[in-house]
Amino acid sequence: MPINRIIVGCMLLASSLVANAFDTVRVSDNIYALIGDLGQRSPANLGHNMTSGFIVADEGVVVIDTGGSRANAEAIHAAIRKVTAKKIIYAINTGGQDHRWFGNDYFRRQGAKIVAADSTAKDMRDRGAEQVERIKPLLGDKFASTQLVYPDTTFAQRMTLPFKGITIELIHTGGAHTPGDLLVWLPQSSVVFAGDTVFAERLLGILPDSAGRWIKSLEYLRDTLQPRIVVPGHGRVTDMQQALRDSHDYLVFLRSAVTKRFADGAFDPVEASQNLDQSRFSYLKNYEDLGLRSRNALAVAEEAFKSPQK
Repeated sequence: MPINRIIVGCMLLASSLVANAFDTVRVSDNIYALIGDLGQRSPANLGHNMTSGFIVADEGVVVIDTGGSRANAEAIHAAIRKVTAKKIIYAINTGGQDHRWFGNDYFRRQGAKIVAADSTAKDMRDRGAEQVERIKPLLGDKFASTQLVYPDTTFAQRMTLPFKGITIELIHTGGAHTPGDLLVWLPQSSVVFAGDTVFAERLLGILPDSAGRWIKSLEYLRDTLQPRIVVPGHGRVTDMQQALRDSHDYLVFLRSAVTKRFADGAFDPVEASQNLDQSRFSYLKNYEDLGLRSRNALAVAEEAFKSPQK
């Protein structure tokens, strides 16, 4: 189903406060996406260069990803208040990258319980300080008062939030872009908040040793959950067809290309990854970044070199 049909009838709720940071889109009954910039973090977007969201249940609100700064978290809360006055009960971190959790301090102060997978919390602790040093210069004074706060509750593979009338399942399938990436699944609506498991409209950023797990997580999403609507970690609300085309197909393409290079005699990952024709994906945002494309190919080649069957 084309993306324009997926979001027909969605209600745009952008306000002047958050217009430069993200747009608020109604996905389904009581389910909302906060759609941010496809480019880099900046003072204008408050670190919200991603897609997050929230769910309004009878008992209160569940926030999906808390933003890239305290200012971002405040803007998210302002957007929620335009929809409902209900209290925020949970904040889910779908991954360990900055914009998924740097607003945790703010939402905990609002009374929310912070929830993530075990591996998400580990990734936060392992990389949190480094991420702060990298993000501060990008956001400038918009990063002020941001404090790192880790999850209150973690789980290994699955957790269901205790709500009446709506099922909210948290599923860690082994990671994707980062080790702790997880899915938020709403089976009654057939909606999934995919976090960084799905990039739509934007070229992936592939980290070392991530391609194999990422492909497996996307195939779980395709074969097991089979969602009707996908809220990606980057990009607009979409369907599974586009999610696979923009994320899964790119990973499989790179893996196949470097594997063939090795079979043809490439000596090492550098040789196997050089000058790959990735123009099939030139429609994606950030494709013009040659450095990004080269790093992606090298990361996949290094993983294939170390573990061909992974």
